Amino acid sequence: MFQKAATTIRWTLVVIGIFLVFQMVSGVFAWVSGGSITDLVWLLAGDLAQDSQENTNFLVMGIGGEQHLTDVFMIASYNNKLKTVTMLSIPRDLYIKSEDGYGMRVNAIYDYEKEKTEDSKLALEAAAQIASKIADIPIHYYIKLDFEAFKDMVDALGGVKVTVDTEINDPYFPCDNLIDYCPFKILPGVYDMNGETALKYSRSRETTSDFDRAARQQKVIEAIREKALEEGILTNPKKLRDLYSIFEERVETNLQWREILALGKIANEFNKQNLAQFVLNNEKNQTGGLLYSPNREDYGGASVLIPQGENLSNIHRFAQILFNHPRVAIDQIPIEVLNASGRSGIAEKVAYDLNRYALNTEKINNYPGEDIPHTKIFYYDTVSATETLGVLRNFIDVIPEVGPVELQQRGFGITIVLGEDWKDIEKEAANKIPATAED
Repeated sequence: MFQKAATTIRWTLVVIGIFLVFQMVSGVFAWVSGGSITDLVWLLAGDLAQDSQENTNFLVMGIGGEQHLTDVFMIASYNNKLKTVTMLSIPRDLYIKSEDGYGMRVNAIYDYEKEKTEDSKLALEAAAQIASKIADIPIHYYIKLDFEAFKDMVDALGGVKVTVDTEINDPYFPCDNLIDYCPFKILPGVYDMNGETALKYSRSRETTSDFDRAARQQKVIEAIREKALEEGILTNPKKLRDLYSIFEERVETNLQWREILALGKIANEFNKQNLAQFVLNNEKNQTGGLLYSPNREDYGGASVLIPQGENLSNIHRFAQILFNHPRVAIDQIPIEVLNASGRSGIAEKVAYDLNRYALNTEKINNYPGEDIPHTKIFYYDTVSATETLGVLRNFIDVIPEVGPVELQQRGFGITIVLGEDWKDIEKEAANKIPATAED
């Protein structure tokens, strides 16, 4: 019931924009020099910018081309100490104000700033400032990749194998001229996709949703990652030259070459079990469900999403958990919520509220005993639960204690028991998630 749809999403465009591209570039240099990737990185790699939490933060943008708005607007954060990557996808319809106060959907920010300044670099810097405002973290680097690069990269790799789980029948898929329709249909099955098919599968949205499309994009990127790591791909001079050419011609970034090589080293050593991705959305019962659809008449008839509470404070709180406490998002320690208050419905509400902030409330139930006067938080493994307990206390101000054996045997890492004194999740108490669990 409380399974997180976002946790099924894997390797997104950031993997092309950061890890895959940079591993490829490192491979080019290694091939030219005759040395290994690791040896070369050690010699030439520079230091990455970091914030006070030892995070290096990126804005990754995917754009269809000159006539398209931004389709992918994603923040990715690499923790240099923990070696984790956490990603937060921002929906294209999120309504935000530019630095000069003009309101628009986030997918129009880059084009608006580029038209105003006539400078792509300044427009990307402005987009990075907007991303920083949304998540309340510094953005150190930006990467912009167009979808032609996506398509060309798949073809340069020789195609990718993708499993299609659900039929897509999109009669409204736009042709390249953006006027006519070029219907796209694909049945469930396993396909060897070329670049054009992979791009259509990733972009189709009219008969599904932006969130479904995001999941398909992740699936294709995972297929690209797997293909790129096959033996012989990144040691093939021709394929490397083709991929390098795509990078040079179609990727815009403020990363310098020594920083790119540093990312190549990270890519070479990264364990994908240290990856977590989430999507801001308008489903109140899902992780990241912190947006809602307002009355369209209030926004000139446009379909937009705005933050719950009419400000960014909930999103800031969510982002602080994801980026400053990445192990909470990655480990997903299972939490059970038990109702011992004598009142109905409160366990479900607490579970949903915590779930929206990436706390893994897997199950609710009635307390297996008499009602108790005071709310309790029980844990059973101090080492694994410490970070999650630190975050949880910002929502439920109760000192955690070691739980009884009979509750431990239920199989959860943390148990919340709502007592007769329970009122509600105090949202204001969670306005500031601490930088570390010990704070």
